[in-house]
Amino acid sequence: MRFIIRACDNVFTIEPIEPCDSQTTPDIAAEDYLIENADTLLRLYVDTDRDTPLFTTLQTLRDAFLEDLDEVATQAEIYGLIHWLLGDNGIRAEGASLEETADRLSDIDIASDSDQYTDIIFHLKDAVDRLYEMELDDL
Repeated sequence: MRFIIRACDNVFTIEPIEPCDSQTTPDIAAEDYLIENADTLLRLYVDTDRDTPLFTTLQTLRDAFLEDLDEVATQAEIYGLIHWLLGDNGIRAEGASLEETADRLSDIDIASDSDQYTDIIFHLKDAVDRLYEMELDDL
């Protein structure tokens, strides 16, 4: 997954780069951002203030990567994307595995008879599956 974040007067738009164009370098202005992969996105996230319009655009791209974790190359990138998602939703997961966090959120949803965490639980379980696949590939 590759994207360009185009910047114009503090308004940011996302432009996907088609896979067939993966060998070509798109035209990028000095104020634009080339997102080559999840690592590039995470590095930009760390360097961006939360109260800027760019941050909202980065969250949109994070969600795109979370929707297709097969395109995420490393375990560290998956953990980075998931912990960013959890942090944005006020969820602390220190000391708990992704599975334990999903179970805890599921218990909260059941106890409150709500679907407040359904999407997050889905992403957590998807991440666990992808991480397991990566471990098997390394064997």
